[in-house]
Amino acid sequence: MNKLQVILVLLVSVFFLSSCQNNLLNAKQQSADKIVLHQMERFGQVKENTRYEITDEQTIELFAEAILRADKVPGVADVVDPNFKVGFGEQELYVWIAEDHGSVMDAADTHTLYTMEERDAERLYSFFSSEHLLD
Repeated sequence: MNKLQVILVLLVSVFFLSSCQNNLLNAKQQSADKIVLHQMERFGQVKENTRYEITDEQTIELFAEAILRADKVPGVADVVDPNFKVGFGEQELYVWIAEDHGSVMDAADTHTLYTMEERDAERLYSFFSSEHLLD
């Protein structure tokens, strides 16, 4: 393979990989030292005494990857109240989670919904269950 072919393959690969991620988290937010969870009463209102901090690197990575791999749903979202608010630094996201599906929404853009891959939703559900955070 000549240099031009190698460069072309690399460019196509980078384009493909970058198109597989949404823009819900920037690089700094993805590498946060902690994330903060709150159970939600309804949109814009967290339940009292439900603040939960995550500092474990693997768990933060689990959340970040699940959020970044989520696919944008076409149209304007009209959804029920979220289960959780997740804070990656200044970025706040709403999360809906069930045993085999999950969704995420930027708190600053409540018209756009993203659906998680099934395996990511299952992993997050398992985490929430193991920490007794589900009602």
